[in-house]
Amino acid sequence: MPPGHLRADLSLLRQGASLTREFGFRSLEGLTRIAELIEHSVYEARSLTRTADGVAFTLLNPPLRMGAFEEVRVQWDGQPLPLAAVAITLPGSAARRSAADLSRDAPVTIPIGERTTIHLDLPPPPPGPHHVRLELRSVAIPPRVWFEFTDTLREGAA
Repeated sequence: MPPGHLRADLSLLRQGASLTREFGFRSLEGLTRIAELIEHSVYEARSLTRTADGVAFTLLNPPLRMGAFEEVRVQWDGQPLPLAAVAITLPGSAARRSAADLSRDAPVTIPIGERTTIHLDLPPPPPGPHHVRLELRSVAIPPRVWFEFTDTLREGAA
């Protein structure tokens, strides 16, 4: 684990302890429930699927923080994927948009309330649970939002 991740994890633990001390354990439980609600409303559960060229998963796109993004990055089981290995299929389109082709002048606009599919071009992963981190850099502020989930890989259409 890189030192930066350990520092961030320790910071998160310190902040959790501080919240518990200042506001009580129930406040921390409430924040955990909110985080779980956001996870379930952004990532479509059980959508992590093996495809002919890697894997894919679906975002539900709730009205939380969708919009125009100039960069989309993905980590698969803690390893960053090259931008060329990440593609997006927007609702109503069969065409994939490569993350390598995104820029401030040519962002991808993820619509609210419609499913978007993220495709990852990678060697066939083993079955079982996998951890995914999706980072989106907006053309607006705050500049970067991220989302993480762990799900079991399922067999999909070849």
